[in-house]
Formats: sequence, structure tokens, C-alpha cells
Amino acid sequence: MAPRYAPETMKRWQRRVAQTIGAVAVLVVLSSIAYHYTLVVIEGRSPSYFQSTQVVVEIFTGTGFGSDSPWETPFANILVIFLDLSTFLLLFIVLPYVFQPILEDRLTPTPPERTNLTDHVAIAGDRTGQTDRLLEEFDARGVPHVLLTADPDTALDRSEDGTAVVYGDPTESNALERANVDKARAVIVNTDSENVANCVLAVQELSVDVQIVAQVRDPSLQNPLKYAGADTILMPRRLLANRLAGRVRSLFDPRISDVLSISSEFALVETTVTEGSPFCGETLEAAGLDTASEVTVLGMWDDGDFVPSPPPETTLKANTSVLVAGPEERLQELETRLPETTATDGRVVIAGAGEVGSTVQQRLEQAGIDCTLVDRVDHENVDLQGDVTDEDVLRDADLSDAAVYVVAIGNNAEAILSILLARNLTSDTEIVARVNDSEIQSKARRAGANYVLSLPDISARLITMNVLKEDLLSYDRQVKILRIEGERLAGQTLDETPIGPTDAVLIAVERNGDLLTDLDADFEIETDDRLLIAGSDDALDAFEIAMHQ
Repeated sequence: MAPRYAPETMKRWQRRVAQTIGAVAVLVVLSSIAYHYTLVVIEGRSPSYFQSTQVVVEIFTGTGFGSDSPWETPFANILVIFLDLSTFLLLFIVLPYVFQPILEDRLTPTPPERTNLTDHVAIAGDRTGQTDRLLEEFDARGVPHVLLTADPDTALDRSEDGTAVVYGDPTESNALERANVDKARAVIVNTDSENVANCVLAVQELSVDVQIVAQVRDPSLQNPLKYAGADTILMPRRLLANRLAGRVRSLFDPRISDVLSISSEFALVETTVTEGSPFCGETLEAAGLDTASEVTVLGMWDDGDFVPSPPPETTLKANTSVLVAGPEERLQELETRLPETTATDGRVVIAGAGEVGSTVQQRLEQAGIDCTLVDRVDHENVDLQGDVTDEDVLRDADLSDAAVYVVAIGNNAEAILSILLARNLTSDTEIVARVNDSEIQSKARRAGANYVLSLPDISARLITMNVLKEDLLSYDRQVKILRIEGERLAGQTLDETPIGPTDAVLIAVERNGDLLTDLDADFEIETDDRLLIAGSDDALDAFEIAMHQ
């Protein structure tokens, strides 16, 4: 099969060929006239014009011209030398000029334009942070997937990294057809908000049966997308904002608990050990929070990373976040004891008046909590205009007197810098933060944040829950809690499973209607069991990868 070239490449090549043929023809005619004139007038010879033209063509093509040598006059020799050098002009300038478009087209890598995948997940659109997290989730579970992107450089880069990718506009039916969306199990619309409806309609043109999951920022798009044919409409930013607001409210109102109920007798809670807490400086064993106790620390964030099943001699440091399991009533009591006091009349400083920050402010003020909203731009609800990466601005916001500091700005680098400055100003204020990159979470905790949520993590959890039907018990917490069927590990003892090596932690096992929590390494998993596993997204991804190996 003859090689196929892009239409614009062929047009450019044809145009250059025509220009070159014309230019070479003019050069041959002018050179022949000059050479013929030199032989007749200066050398005193009498060749025909066609003989002179033949010699010039021989010079340009390098086939020789011995019949006319030698030349007697210096002028004739100089002319011949000039014509000889013109051969290099043709070889090294004209020919590359003509064939450059063809060579570039053949030698330059081109992004893939089609996939043969079936029963796969098609990701239409590429919003870098969220796309990366989605790809990791699908890779970990062995789910075939393809990314459709309109950026050729992105398509090439991701293809070189081993990602199945198709280059094309996600809002065009032709591109979606090349991504085999009509044979996909689901399509995730991951475009900018203004293109979401067009993408959904384009998918519907190809298949009315494929599941369509759309992510949007603007709540007003929910109904139009539903009418367009989207099966599920997700708003991760709104969910993230509500979760941050809920976390803050639980710190202010003792009637509001952040405890996650697993069963009537068992629950989980993420909480922070403050500097004034009676547990600060104590070991888990001394605090009665080790595995031998009714209330147990399943994991904790140490130096920014989640550490599962810390040993009893682990010391609880100030501003350490812990994941605690036990009876719900005991956990609710513990919520008020790990922090120094429950803030009942404090104030919240919110950095960033974007969608997340504004939503947090709205939810908290509806609950009667005083907020100070800080932003670079003087919006309607902004209380203080300024840059939260400026220490003086944080002082102007009276951050050291605030109970909670919510970092809701979208720039990761600025968020980290603001957390560092805030923690330097006050060791007592609870710092709650959002980040736009999963890899930044540990840095935010090292910088001093007590509670950190990642937008890409929440988005990926929601999508996998809807597309893969995963049984997630929590998708809006710092840790991910997953329920899996025991048949995948049946016959193995806990010591033989990949749970421990992947930094995940087994919370409990559901068996015959009972919730078993006191499990040792020799506990054998049965087919009908259901396992509750917790950990960071990376830990659970590593667990899924180990399960598929």
C-alpha cells in the first residue's frame, strides 16, 4: 500500500515542485545563453545554441562536458566554475526544499487516529490532573480504556507513555467513531464545560445505549445535559466544597459528627490531634488507641504519607491526622477529646473566592459560622482583597485568631505556600485544604495542613463508582474505603493477601451478617466474605494491581 500523506502536506509539496521546475528551467535558459555568448564572442567558437544548452545541462547534472574543454580565456573558465558550483545549489538547496514536506511527514511521528478496543472506557477530553488520575484507576483495575484528545502534542506524549489514545475533537462524531465509542462500555465526558453538551450529543449520534458520564462545574448544565442524553452528571467541585464545609462544621458544632458509620456497631472517623489535646505526646498504647483497645487507630498521616496499622509505641504528635475505628458512640466522644476543644464561637478564614471557596463560605454562613473570604480580586462576597501567599495579608485576616483556615485556591504551588505561611503564623488553627493534583497531598500535609482533599481523587472515585460499579463506602474523605468480594481472595490468609505490602489496611470482614474486626494474620478468607479495605488512593491502586497479577 502506498504511503498516505496529509492533504496539506501534498498541497505544499505540489506547490514547491511547480516552483522548483519553473526556477530550474529559467536557470538553464539563462545559463545556456551566457555560456553560448561566451563561446561565440570571447572564445571565438561557433557551436549551435542547442549544443551550448546540452553542455549546461551536463554541468548541472554532473554527467560531464569534456567535449568543450579546455577553455582559453579566463572569463570562460570563471563562468564554467560558476556553473559547476551551481550544481551544489541544485543538490543541497533545491532538492531539500522540494522534498522537505514529504520527509517531514514521513519522519515526524503522528498521533494515533484510531483504536480497535471494544468493551472499553472512552475518555472524551483531557483535563490533565483529572485525566491522569482516571488513567491510573483504570490501569490498576485492568480496564481497557482510550483517551480522545484534540491536542496532537498531548496525544503523542501520552501514546509514547503507553496510553491508548486517539487524536481528534471529542465533540465531533467522526473522532468519537474512531475511538469506537459505539462499542464502548462507557464514555466519560471530560471536556471543558462549554463543550460537554456537544460531546454528549455527538456520542448519542453513534450510540444511544452506551453509558455516558459527564463532569461539569456549572450546576445550571445539569438539566441540559440530562436532556442531551447523559446518564450520570457529576459535579466533583461542588461535592468537594460541601465536604470541606461539612468537615469545618463538625469542628464547630458538637451535634454534627464527622463519623462514618459502617454498621450499627462499627464506625470510622478522621480527626486531628491538636497541641492542647490530652493525647498529644502519648503513645497509642498509653492513649488506649492501639489494636488491643475498643477504639483503634487504623492509620495516620506521618510526614504527609498515610501509614497503615501504626505500632502501639507510635507517639501522637501535634497536628497529626488519624483514622480511628470503633463503636460510633465512642468515636463521637473521641472527636471532642482529640482536638483541644470544640470551637463554638470561632471564625473561619477562606482563601479563594472561586467555586469551591464561595460554596464553602455559603454553606458555613448558612450554619451561622462567621467567615472571612480572601481573594486577589474584589468580588461581591470578598471580605479582604489580597494575595494569600503574602504573610501580611494573612495577618490582616487575623488568621492567628481563626479557628479554621480553608485553603480553596486552585493553584497548587500557591496553596502550598499559603499553608506554610499560615502554619508559621499559628500552630492552633485547623488548616483544611483542597489541591488539584493527587501528588500534592503529601506536600500539603508536610507544609502543615491537617485535612487535605484532592479534586482529581474525588472525581476519579465518583467515576469508577459509576462506571465500574465499585462498592465505595467513602469517596469524599482523605482515605478511600472500598468493599470487595471475598471470592477474589478466597482460601488465602490475611498474611498471604496483598493488603499489607500495598500499605492498605483491612478494616473488617463481613461474614454471615456479622462484622468481624478482631482478625489475626492466620484468618482465612472465605468466598462469601466481604472485605472492607481502607487506604490512600495510591495504596488501593497498588492493591488492585496486585490482585490482577
